[in-house]
Amino acid sequence: MALIMNIFAMAQYRPLTCSALSLDFPRHLSSRPFISFSVTPTRTRLFSSHSTPSGLDVDSLQEISSTKSKTVKLYQTLSSKSKARNQNQMTILEGHRLVIDTIYNDKTRSLYKDVLVTWDALNHPQLGEKLSSRLQMLVDEGQCNVRLAADNVMKAACDTVTPQGVVAVVDIPPPYEGQTEIERETSSKDHTFFIVFDGISDPGNVGTLLRSAFSVGADAIIALPNTCDLWSPKAIRSAMGTSFQVPVRSVQSWDECLTFMESCGVTNDKIYAATMEGSEKANGAELVYESKPHDNIHWTDHSSALILGREGTGLTSEIRKAVAEGQIRSVHVPMEPGIESLNAAVCGSVIMFEYHRQCRAFNSSEK
Repeated sequence: MALIMNIFAMAQYRPLTCSALSLDFPRHLSSRPFISFSVTPTRTRLFSSHSTPSGLDVDSLQEISSTKSKTVKLYQTLSSKSKARNQNQMTILEGHRLVIDTIYNDKTRSLYKDVLVTWDALNHPQLGEKLSSRLQMLVDEGQCNVRLAADNVMKAACDTVTPQGVVAVVDIPPPYEGQTEIERETSSKDHTFFIVFDGISDPGNVGTLLRSAFSVGADAIIALPNTCDLWSPKAIRSAMGTSFQVPVRSVQSWDECLTFMESCGVTNDKIYAATMEGSEKANGAELVYESKPHDNIHWTDHSSALILGREGTGLTSEIRKAVAEGQIRSVHVPMEPGIESLNAAVCGSVIMFEYHRQCRAFNSSEK
C-alpha cells in the first residue's frame, strides 16, 4: 500500500524543461508515512499563459499529462477500493459544486490534500469563476497541491463517465466520539439524536439519508457492519457534501453500538428500529411492546436513536432479535393499505423530519 501514502507535492513550480519534479508531501501536514516520487511533465505547456477571471494564476500551477503517473493511480485506487480509503483515511471529491462548497467551509477546507483541475473547468460559464476563487484560497494557504490536468488525465483519475473537470483527494474526518463539553454547553437542545445504518447498501440511499440527517440536526451517523462505505465517491456525491457535516462513526458489532450509545446517554428503551414488528413476551413478562407510529413518539423528551435496515431485506436478524426480546423498541410510518413498505431513504427521512418538527415546536414553546 506504499503507493497510497501521502505523495502530494508542495514544492515550488519549476520550468518544464526540467526532467522531473520531486513531489514530497511535508511531514508537518500529516502523521502518515509518505514517499517521494517524480512526475515527468510534457516539454510544452498544456495551457496558454492566462489567469482566470477571478485571478487564479495558472502559470504558477504544476501540470500533469500522463495517465500512468503515480498521482493518477492514487486517485484510481482511492476511488475504487474501500480498503485503501479506510487504511489511509482519504477519499475522493469530484465536481464543481462539491469542491466549491467544501473549500469555502473552513472546517472541510483543512481536509484538502491534492486537487486536479482542467482549464475547461476553470472556465465553466456558471461555476468557473467561483471554482477559481476557491482554488486560489488553497494556493494562498499553501496546504495542498493544485495542479492542471489534461482531459485524458482527468478522465483516468475520475470514476464518473463524464467528469466535470475537477477532482480532489481529501482526508476523511475523524470518527465521532460524542459531544465535547463545549458542544454540550452551546447546544440548543438537551438531547442527542443518532441515526444507525444497519447494513444499508445503496450509496444513493446513504447519501439521501445523510442529507436528511444534516437537515434535521442529527448528532451523528453510526454505521453497523455491512453498511456501504460512507466515504465512497458515489455516496459522497449523493450526499452533496453533507458527509463532512454530519459526524460519522463505524462500529464493528451491535454490542459495540449499544455500548457507545449508552455512553452518549441513549438507553436501550429509547432506541427505535424502523419496523412493523414488535416484541414478544420478554423474560416471561406479559408486557408486549408494539411498534409505534413515528408521530406517537416524543423524540425531544430524551436522547434517542433510529435504526434503519437494508433495502429489500430490512433489519438484520440481530436487530430483529433485539426488538423481539424487548431489548429495544420499534417504530413505523403509518401507510394506507396495499403498501408493504417504503424505500429506506424515504422511511428514514419521514421519521427524521417528524423529529425535526417536534424540535421546532418545542423551541417555539420555549420562547
